[in-house]
Amino acid sequence: MAKKKEGFLSLTKAETEIMNLLWEKGGTNSVRDLLNLYPDSKPAYTTLATFLNILANKGFLKQEKKEGEKTLLYTPLVTREQYTSQVMSDVKDSFFGGSAKSLVSFFCKEEKLTVEDVQDLLKLLENW
Repeated sequence: MAKKKEGFLSLTKAETEIMNLLWEKGGTNSVRDLLNLYPDSKPAYTTLATFLNILANKGFLKQEKKEGEKTLLYTPLVTREQYTSQVMSDVKDSFFGGSAKSLVSFFCKEEKLTVEDVQDLLKLLENW
């Protein structure tokens, strides 16, 4: 993944939506392939193509043409798990002094977890 001076290059909301489509569909896709995945409110072809170009320039996508064809194809270079890990690590470092315990504590309080949620988390920790 492309790096910037401090931390990593993050995705905008629109870029995240596009990456989610690519991660869910898998493989290599064209602009038209991705447009077909959008719900009724689709972006313009040129808008999506511009965002895909930006994502390729940021290092999130590989952009290529098949030999003898004009259509550009896009393949994620970063998995959802890799990106999520980077985001959460940056949040932990930036807002919680690098403390995973503080990060988890924050989310437990903010998300108003139920007793069942906490029990599930405890089971996860016990099996970890």
